[in-house]
Amino acid sequence: MNWMSGLCRCFENSSSEEEGRRGRITTRQVGVPDLDQRFNDFAETFNKQQENYECLQEKWQTLMSSYKCAPNSSLSECLQKIKDEHPFPILFFDNIPKPNFDKTPSVTFTQTPPPPLEDHQISLQMKGYNFSLAMTPDDPIPDKLKQTQENIKELCQAVKAIVALGPKLEEMINWLLNSEKSLIQTINTEATTHQESTRLGSNLRENLSEALRAKELSPHYREEARKRFNEVAVLSGVEL
Repeated sequence: MNWMSGLCRCFENSSSEEEGRRGRITTRQVGVPDLDQRFNDFAETFNKQQENYECLQEKWQTLMSSYKCAPNSSLSECLQKIKDEHPFPILFFDNIPKPNFDKTPSVTFTQTPPPPLEDHQISLQMKGYNFSLAMTPDDPIPDKLKQTQENIKELCQAVKAIVALGPKLEEMINWLLNSEKSLIQTINTEATTHQESTRLGSNLRENLSEALRAKELSPHYREEARKRFNEVAVLSGVEL
């Protein structure tokens, strides 16, 4: 599965198509097939990144609200809330003898029988660019914890897609914005009438305005994705 197929599923069943398309970029035809294709590719790439960013935000908010975390909580704080709600078995001391300084005291460890499907040791694990919520032992788990596991899986998919799309999108945007003068000349050359030249020139300016908007938004999306990725790496004990 490549990063394109990892597009977060939170948009598959949106009740409102418009809701899933907030801020999407649309481009206008400029009358030059090669340029039209470049603008279409740019718009498609940015829209995929934005959809994944919105998915990241949605999954993060779901995680926060599910465990009653404060809005500005870190992933570490939220993970602790998850552990508190789904504790793992606790060892306690039994039959502790009186101190005897002549020999090492013998201590017996016993374990309380855990309630079925409730006690799990929880941790974040990272392998390569994939991260997940892992449970030990690997047996049936409560529905809420299972949903949290799926939520973090989709969060991972969104983070990976945002980061992966970044360099390609940045290259597209820079080429379009740096080529403004030559693009205007090309369109004027291809236009057959003054009216057509004016119309296509207006379309070009709108497309470049969208490219400028993407140039401002995309770094923010990548920064948020890297922030989550770095948090997971720290909690997983992985050095990036």
